Amino acid sequence: MTPKQRYLFDLNGYLHIKGVLSDEELGKTQEAVERCVQTPPDELSHGRNFAFDKSLEALTLHPVTWPIVKELTGNKPRFNRGSLVVETHEKQTMTPFHCAREDCGWQTRRYEVRNGRIFCNDIIAFFYFTNVCPGDGGLIVLPGSHKSEFQRPEGLFLPDLEDPDPVLHPAIKNIIPRAGDVIVLSELTTHGVLIWKPKDRDRRFLILRYKTQYFQDEQGERYVYSKELMDKLSPETQELMAYGSYWHDKEIVKRDTVDLG
Repeated sequence: MTPKQRYLFDLNGYLHIKGVLSDEELGKTQEAVERCVQTPPDELSHGRNFAFDKSLEALTLHPVTWPIVKELTGNKPRFNRGSLVVETHEKQTMTPFHCAREDCGWQTRRYEVRNGRIFCNDIIAFFYFTNVCPGDGGLIVLPGSHKSEFQRPEGLFLPDLEDPDPVLHPAIKNIIPRAGDVIVLSELTTHGVLIWKPKDRDRRFLILRYKTQYFQDEQGERYVYSKELMDKLSPETQELMAYGSYWHDKEIVKRDTVDLG
């Protein structure tokens, strides 16, 4: 991470990195997303996720976000799961504020700074394929909440879930990414999603989730990928998804850039 990225991530609990995807990368991923959207659900053997196309899978190790993922996880990363989201105005209820501290217990997620480096054991990267304009809705965050030592009182900062144009508290920020931008967010940062208002366009983005390789708290079928899907992935992605002990160093971490070919 650059000194500027460390400062902003530590200050806010997220990074908005603009223009991450090149024109070529954005074009390939947008085309892949469109094909995925046009494919009937019963023909999507793996669902609408990062494994639909190699151009989407490659984003798990993108050269801009890869060093950030490595640093935040102390060079012990594990790609947890990824899903493609297409949001339209038909969803008329916002996603309320939440964070891992509230959902999973304060003792399970960590945010620390040691020796000039940030450590966070649960992070998300949102890769955007369409533009979000002011007033559209979409992602909202409570900057700085990743370092709160107290539980958020129930209902605090919570807008009307069914109001398409709620009045937000001044502390809340509505993030406005453009196609090709990436948001890197700590799961400790309180966040939610406003109702998507445009009727002539949707919001398309890929959610990529990372944890430390020794953090094992997932249970249930939703967290288990099939052998069919795993066999479809590149060896580098398979290694990134593997669990490991605290003492194990993945070979992939020794590489500054990773090309899936």
